[in-house]
Amino acid sequence: MTDSIANKRIAKNTIIIYVRLFTTMFIGLYASRIVLLTLGISDFGLYSIVAGVLTMFTFISGSLMSATSRFFNVELGKPDGDINRSFNVNFVLHLALAVIILILAETIGVWYIYNKLNIEPGKLGDAMFVYQVAIITSCLGLINEPYASLFHAFERFGFLAKFDVANAIIRLVLVILLQYYDGNALRFYCIIMSITTVNAFIVYHWVAARDYAYIIKLKFVRGWNNYKEVVFFSNWNLLATVAMMARTTGSDLIINSFFGTAVNGTFAVSKTVNNYVMSFSSNFDSASGPQIIQAFSAGDNDRCNYIVNKLGRLSLLLFELVFFSLFIELDFILHLWLKKVPDGVLLFCQLNLLLAAVSLTCGGLMQLISASGKIKWFKIVGGIISFVSILSGYLLYKNGAPAYTMIIIFIVADAVNRIIQLALLKLIVGFNSLRYAREAYLRPFIIALIMSIFLYIYSLLEVDNMLLKIVAIMGSFGITSALVFSIGLTRGEKYKLLSFVKNKIRVLL
Repeated sequence: MTDSIANKRIAKNTIIIYVRLFTTMFIGLYASRIVLLTLGISDFGLYSIVAGVLTMFTFISGSLMSATSRFFNVELGKPDGDINRSFNVNFVLHLALAVIILILAETIGVWYIYNKLNIEPGKLGDAMFVYQVAIITSCLGLINEPYASLFHAFERFGFLAKFDVANAIIRLVLVILLQYYDGNALRFYCIIMSITTVNAFIVYHWVAARDYAYIIKLKFVRGWNNYKEVVFFSNWNLLATVAMMARTTGSDLIINSFFGTAVNGTFAVSKTVNNYVMSFSSNFDSASGPQIIQAFSAGDNDRCNYIVNKLGRLSLLLFELVFFSLFIELDFILHLWLKKVPDGVLLFCQLNLLLAAVSLTCGGLMQLISASGKIKWFKIVGGIISFVSILSGYLLYKNGAPAYTMIIIFIVADAVNRIIQLALLKLIVGFNSLRYAREAYLRPFIIALIMSIFLYIYSLLEVDNMLLKIVAIMGSFGITSALVFSIGLTRGEKYKLLSFVKNKIRVLL
């Protein structure tokens, strides 16, 4: 495959991913508004924290999932790759892990909910119902992961987009019905959310059997050496996943311990905004990731580094388009979305958006680290930073710190981690980290500086008129777009973008 064809494939995959993202985002935002109004902030928080308890046991799956995707792409990058063997090895490991998680969740997890969870009186039965449904769907999702990784490895993003949109529509219809349900709304909502995983399990198996029968043909692969490489690679990923579990679930449980389910609900709403905004940039990794790994596996380092550097810059530019448009009138947007904004949500959202800005400075880097296979020190450093962050948050809460303190700690931790990551990439992988920093960060930083001055000046005006607020949001998007085009893009990228627009206009006319 030539670089030109590969670039066109990345562009096509990116467009598909973003069409899916926009569709599912708008459906998801509207659905979450209905859910919050129907359940209330406390039950919304209860659902979030109970799901978090299960995450304590499913965290192991995250390390195995990332390894599965990586090894599929490695096999595809080899002239004589055996992807059927890789599929069966990973399927056996996922099945075994599902059984282990089921046992742990039904013992230690149940004990934790009964004895440690800080929930309102009379809600224990609801918490257990949510937990049991979550266990079933999590195990199904884990067994389904090798199939999902297969579609990503073959870059079947069109199929994945159609399926996700259909699932989102089904979920929206059921959430609308939730408003008129006279029974236990929390339990009904739990069932609604589980349908997504069950649908994926059925459809992925069916499509894989139709299109990749030669790959998913089940057979037991003998020999520990076949499993050892995946397990050992997963072990270092496991450290990173444990650290991420400590950071996400651990922070939720600590906040629950000090502040209760209402603050958990506030935190969950802000993370919803964060996740959607980060998706605008992180999905770029999904489109480019397979080619980074395949190029590295094939020994084409120039091509690999080119994609990584470009991905780092474009990820931040896409994020800025959304970030500044939201940040200029975030309180107004939250009221449009939620109608009634719970106390503390605005500040949590603002801080989470800043956290997203720092987190997204890793565009392309994680794919490169995974492709190299030299992940040991990256995972160790990341794990240490995450555990120190959680411990710092706990100690500060013990001394009366406000609930949002944990997010501030995460912002600092991610910045420190990124600096160390770039240094390790230079030392261990031989990557030109200074060139990456220059190409990925300089242009977005200049845009961020200009837009920050603009936002500060706008804040001094104290605009109250609804129409003017909408104009400000649109104006912020327009100015950011102009800066991204004039400063953020290279000359070649500008030419290609203008040519693409002109061709589309000719087709329409």
